[in-house]
This record gives sequence, C-alpha cells and structure tokens, in this order.
Amino acid sequence: MRLDPAPHWRDEVVELFLLEPSHVGAHYVGWLNDASMNRFLESRFAVHEEASVRAFVDACLENPDVLFLGVRHLAAGRHVGNVKLEINRVHGRAEVGILIGDPDVQGQGVATRAIRLLCRVASEQLGLRKLTAGCYASNKGSERAFTKAGFIVEGVRPEHFLLDGNAEALILMGRVL
Repeated sequence: MRLDPAPHWRDEVVELFLLEPSHVGAHYVGWLNDASMNRFLESRFAVHEEASVRAFVDACLENPDVLFLGVRHLAAGRHVGNVKLEINRVHGRAEVGILIGDPDVQGQGVATRAIRLLCRVASEQLGLRKLTAGCYASNKGSERAFTKAGFIVEGVRPEHFLLDGNAEALILMGRVL
C-alpha cells in the first residue's frame, strides 16, 4: 500500500508517521508496561520487551490490512503515541485504536488531532467510508477524543469487560467519512 504522507498526515501540533521497528525503544515499550498507561489496553495482560514489540510492528507493516502509525508531537519533537487502523476492505471500513503514551502531552488534544488526521488519510488515501472504535465506559478521555473528532456513540455493550474485578461497558463509536 503506497500512501503519500504529506500534507494529510500533519497539522500544526501533531504529525503521523509510518511506524517501523526502528522506532521501538525503551520509551515506547515503557508505555505498554506501565499500568497507568495501559489500563484500558488489552495488551496489558502481557509483559512487553523491545524485541517482541519490534516483531509486532514488523508484522503490522507486512499486513496490507493494517496501517500502524506513530504520533509525533511537533513542539516536543518526539514520538508520543500510536494510532492503528485495522481495515476491512470488503465493507470499506476500519477499526481505530489509539494510545497516547507520553504523559507530558496527555489531555492536550493530541489524540483528537491524531484521530482527525487519521480520518483524512482513511478517506482521501485509502478510500474508506467509515471508521469505528470502542472504549471502556470509564475511559472518558478516549470517548471525548473520538467525539471531538466527529465520532458518535452508536451503542453500548453492558458488562463487556472486567476492569479491576468489576464489570464495565464497552462504548461503540463510529464516524462515516
């Protein structure tokens, strides 16, 4: 899949870039292993090492139905998170996953900006018609980032997850492009 990275992948605050194994370092692996960062990620159930994360990133690069991008904060000048599309070409849609792992930029709208940029890439370069996402009901930051980026809540699956031993709902969101 050949994509043109400019200007669709950048705004005045963040830039999306194709994530490669060479981008995996201690900071990235640290996010995945930090209980405060991975609280709402299914990957929290494993211990991550640089080698295994590099292999995961490489597998994403090899999969034509996955677009895995890093999020760079331009003012900070560093990789602060990731955003991923899992593409279903038959239906013209993709599922979005996002992690802003750098605590210095959390709560500053970085996720919303990254999601908006990803929507442009999905529509203009991939020809997708819809994006979907889901989050834990208590992950209000994620829900807010998606709704600010134009997603709407399409449904709720009650008691879908267990979080700290308590049942929690899954919030289902979508955006027609």
